[in-house]
Amino acid sequence: MSQPTIKKQKLEHLLQNTKRIVDHHEKLTVAKGEHFNLFSVLGIESRENKTHSAFLAELLDPKGSHKQENKFLNLFLQVAGKELPGENAVEDLTSNFINTTNTSVITEYSIGKRNDKNKEGGRLDILIRNGNDCICIENKIYALDQKAQIERYSNFNSESNKVFYLTLKGGDPHQDSKGELESGEDFYNISYRKHIVEWLELCLREVPNLTSVREAINQYILLIKKLTNTLHMEQEKELQNLMATYLEESRYIARKYETMIEDFQAKFRKDVEERLRQELPGFEIEFGKQAIGNKYSKLWIFRKEWKDSGLKFGIEPFSGKGHGNGYLFVGLYNKQDSKIIDHIPDNERLSRWWKQTQPLLTNDENRIKLQDVFSLQKLSKPESSEYKELVNLVAKKSRDFIEIYDEQVSVSVLKDKNKKLQMAE
Repeated sequence: MSQPTIKKQKLEHLLQNTKRIVDHHEKLTVAKGEHFNLFSVLGIESRENKTHSAFLAELLDPKGSHKQENKFLNLFLQVAGKELPGENAVEDLTSNFINTTNTSVITEYSIGKRNDKNKEGGRLDILIRNGNDCICIENKIYALDQKAQIERYSNFNSESNKVFYLTLKGGDPHQDSKGELESGEDFYNISYRKHIVEWLELCLREVPNLTSVREAINQYILLIKKLTNTLHMEQEKELQNLMATYLEESRYIARKYETMIEDFQAKFRKDVEERLRQELPGFEIEFGKQAIGNKYSKLWIFRKEWKDSGLKFGIEPFSGKGHGNGYLFVGLYNKQDSKIIDHIPDNERLSRWWKQTQPLLTNDENRIKLQDVFSLQKLSKPESSEYKELVNLVAKKSRDFIEIYDEQVSVSVLKDKNKKLQMAE
C-alpha cells in the first residue's frame, strides 16, 4: 500500500489553526486568572505524597475536613469503578465502603517489610479500608516504578483488595513492577487527566456554596490540567476536530516532532561533552549506552584508573525524562554498590546507585528540564547566546561538582587497589 501524500499547504493550515487554538486558550487562561495556582507558587506541584496523595486522601476520607462525609468517596468509586469488569462492579464496590461509619483513608500505609523475592510488603500511597475490604491506590506523578511493586500490593489482602495504578495519563506500570499481572484483570489503570478530573468536577457540583472547598478543588483541577497539558474543553474539542480533519498530517507532525526534539537534545549533549573536555582534562568522557530518547540518556565522566571500580560521574537525563522528574543533574554513580566510598556522605540521594547528586540550576536558581518549552526554545537555536550560555553553565557546574569529589574517589580507589595487592602477596 502506498503512503499517503503529505501536502505542504495542508501542513501549514493545520499548524496555523493549531497556533490559533492554543493562543485562544492562553488568552482565556489569563482572563480567568488561571495562571495563578497555589500549588505551583508554593513549588509543590509534583510532590506525590505531600501534595497529591495528601490532597486526594483528604477528599476521599469520610471524616475529612471538608465535612461532606462520604459524598466525595462515593463519587470516586463510581468513576474508578467503571474500570472494573462486570455489570454490577460499581454497585458492588460502593456497597463495601459507603453507608458505613467504619471506612478509613490512610496515606503511606505500611504493609510490612519490603521483600521483592516473596513479592510482599512496602508502603501504600493511599489505602481505603472498611474491615477486610480495601482499595490500594499507587500514585505516580513522575516517580519510577519499584521492582515488584504492583505484585507486592496486589498480594496484600488479595482476596478483598482492589489495586488502582494512578498516573497522569493512564499508562501501564513497568514490567518489573507488574510481573505477570494484567491490567484490567489483576489491577486497574486510572489517570489524572481522565478519571481524577471527572471525579473532581462531580465533587464541585456537590459544594456550590462552600467557597473554600470549591476553590481548593478548582485549583487542583487547574494543576492537573497543567501537568497533563490539557486545554479548556472547547479548545480541546476544536483541536481534536482539526486533527481529525488532517489525520495523516497530524500523524506526520507527531512523528517529526519527536525526532526534532531528540535531535535538539543529542546536539546539546554533544556540545556539553565537547565543553567538558576543555573543563576536565585528564578525564575520560563518553556517552551512555542509552539512546538520546531514553529516560536515562547520559554522559559518563571518569578517570582511567577507576575503570574496574564501577565508580564514575554522570550527567543525566538529556531526554528530560527519568530520575529526578526529568530534571538535569550531575552525580557520582556507584553501579557495583562499592563499599570503598561509604565514608562519603549522601547528598541529594536519588537511588541506591546515585547517592551523591546535585541538581543543575540556571543562574536564576531554576532547574533544567530538556523537555519543557522554555529549554527547547533555547535548544532550537544553537547559534544563540542563550544556547551557548546553557552549554557553558551545565559544563561548569558539572565540573565544580566533580572537583569536589574527585580527590576523595581517587584516594579511595587507590587504597582499595593497594589493599587487594597486599592480600594477593
